[in-house]
Amino acid sequence: LAIVTYLDAVSLEALHNFRPLLDVPDDTMQRLRYEFTVMPPRGVVITSLLWSLMYLGFTIFSFIAIYDQFAIGLPLTIFVIIQGLITYATGSVIYYHSIRQLTLVNRTVGLVDIFDLFRFEPAYAFSVLTSRTGVCWIILLSLTLLFFPIELAPGPVLVLLGLQSVLAIAAFVLPLRMVNRCLVLEKRRLLSALDHRLKSILIRLHNAVDEESLEPGEVAVLNHALAGLTTEREIVSRIPTWPWRPGLLGGFLSIALLPIILFIVQLALEKWLGW
Repeated sequence: LAIVTYLDAVSLEALHNFRPLLDVPDDTMQRLRYEFTVMPPRGVVITSLLWSLMYLGFTIFSFIAIYDQFAIGLPLTIFVIIQGLITYATGSVIYYHSIRQLTLVNRTVGLVDIFDLFRFEPAYAFSVLTSRTGVCWIILLSLTLLFFPIELAPGPVLVLLGLQSVLAIAAFVLPLRMVNRCLVLEKRRLLSALDHRLKSILIRLHNAVDEESLEPGEVAVLNHALAGLTTEREIVSRIPTWPWRPGLLGGFLSIALLPIILFIVQLALEKWLGW
């Protein structure tokens, strides 16, 4: 729940920084702010019910055997089941929250008419939200691996851990794919226009040479134009089309390795030290 509250604040900041690219009225922006921070009650209730049923399934088919194995007694077993049910019913809302916010990112990006390749800061805005969403999922996964003994993890729980790992990476990359596609299209448009201008100047130069009608200084003018357009083309070609700052992807992937490291360490401790 703390992560949900934190990501709501991050989403508002990202939306504010993305605003220069949106040619929409203020009431639309107000609506977006509301949607990014307020979840529909129906979706929250349905999510809680589904995950509560899933927890009851885990309890019946997996957890009860663990409770019997450690002989924790009936009162403590009832307490643990109730505590787990409350946890799944409330904590599972982060799944709905993350998917909803990342879907809203995709929809908001679709409202942009043209992305300016020379005005990148607004395009970077949502990468902050998506990367921190992924990091939050990695934190949750790491805490689970730290506090839940791996030898007690039944198959369904391991599947959920794998799902969280995939969701963490997908949360970072997938919502920004539309920004990437728009930037790629804009880059192709600019390069195509530059190629057309370069071709026009070359045709003028060739025609003047063939007709021997070069004016004094005309060659120098054409050469300067060619050099300028060539330089501009090189600049445009080097502009990145993934909407995140240099180093952000590498830092995120480094953090994403943490659960894998914890998993390997836990297996090593279990095998070599008998923990």
